[in-house]
Amino acid sequence: MTTASEERRGLLVAVANPEAVAPLVAIAISASDADDPPPIVLGLTRPEGKESAVTGSPGEAPPSAALIAASDYASKNKVAIQTRSIWSRDPAGDIIAAAQTSRVSGILVGYHRTALGSDTMGGVVREVFTRATSLPLSVSVFIQGTDRPFERIYVAVDGSPDGRAALGLAVRVARRNKAKLRALVVSNSVPHDDTDLMDMVHEAQMGIGRLFHTDVLTERSLNRLLKQTPGRLLVVGRKFASEVGMPLDEVPGGDRCVLVVQGVQPV
Repeated sequence: MTTASEERRGLLVAVANPEAVAPLVAIAISASDADDPPPIVLGLTRPEGKESAVTGSPGEAPPSAALIAASDYASKNKVAIQTRSIWSRDPAGDIIAAAQTSRVSGILVGYHRTALGSDTMGGVVREVFTRATSLPLSVSVFIQGTDRPFERIYVAVDGSPDGRAALGLAVRVARRNKAKLRALVVSNSVPHDDTDLMDMVHEAQMGIGRLFHTDVLTERSLNRLLKQTPGRLLVVGRKFASEVGMPLDEVPGGDRCVLVVQGVQPV
């Protein structure tokens, strides 16, 4: 990570559907370190009609239903968030721009499914992933979310930027939820001399203690991954998720939640 990325703190959470706000805000709170600023919850509203019909300062918009739901959730659960509401004709571009302006270290979005298709990683999600590739920003997508606390969390770990980012995110969520965390090292993916990753795993073990365990994912397949991760939350890097064909139309298991993470690419 570059010096610029190290100066970044906190998360930006993009919301659009009021019914899906609670899980996103809950995960954002869990994924924030104690010294991070409160997550920025960004509500995007598409202007109807001509641009000239939009009143107020450029970009600013009245709070959307999703943003109001986020504020209500934060108030009810006594957690701190920041809120912003903007007009947007380019959601992915505006999410990236807001993250850059706010100097956050990561973006969190919910999954997307078209009316006729089943591509949970399409549309705005794919555009955010693509546009963030060359930036010091991680991107996490929460699939099939819930705001209930997690008692056990699994994370697939490898030496890629995605795998490292997935481990870091899983550690923060586990620490906040006081949950058990099992790190599955992806077989044949981590060089024996990858001391940085091994140091990260060791630090996670030191920070969480008896709640942290390691294992080896013995087969690089979706079937094996799901069999070795029976808990409600699985955190996995985007590259490996794509390799094994995850996520699908619905994540198998019904109550299972998945966080797909794209890490900061080396420069």
